Amino acid sequence: MSVPAAVTPSGLPESAEMLRRLAATAHVAVRGLEVRAKSPRLARIEQRHDGFWIVFQPGLLVAPEPVRSFVLAHEVAHIALGHRVIIRRLRFLGIAAILLMAIGFGVVIKSQIVKDANPWLLTIVSVIWVAATLSPRAILLAVSRRHEYQADRMAVTLLGSSDPGVAFFDWIIAFGRPALMPLPLRLWGSTHPSNIERRRALLGGAR
Repeated sequence: MSVPAAVTPSGLPESAEMLRRLAATAHVAVRGLEVRAKSPRLARIEQRHDGFWIVFQPGLLVAPEPVRSFVLAHEVAHIALGHRVIIRRLRFLGIAAILLMAIGFGVVIKSQIVKDANPWLLTIVSVIWVAATLSPRAILLAVSRRHEYQADRMAVTLLGSSDPGVAFFDWIIAFGRPALMPLPLRLWGSTHPSNIERRRALLGGAR
């Protein structure tokens, strides 16, 4: 377990013990909890040479206990459900698909378009290439967002109640950072559904 010298939150021992209990309930191995001020997410999983670690931003450790318990249960659920492996494979397949499309596009350009100077063929091939290039990202986003709903549901199962999940979403909606990007960019760039949608799904049992 690692804590920067400048960060001594009282919630760390409780969170570490909570993590051990949740990991045991989910039958997964988690090596420990690390506090990192510059982590890009509130909490995330890192797979290192010695196993899985959960990395927290310091602010989360002073959040109410139900908030911390839900975040930990959510990350443990991702590990138990094998989501990291699925996403890693999708990313690999996406890169491979883009490379193959780039090669195919180059071959068509060289053998057909330059030769025949057909602008319609260029347009058709370009549209197909753009669609095929964007498809892996769209699939990755759809799967990633579905994973968030699945991890939320499993977190509720691990905790035995949806109350910590509701507490977390109420907390993050009230105190989280405001979205700076316009909605179309957020939809394309974010691997997570909105917190409002996740809260609604948690209460309604949807998704």
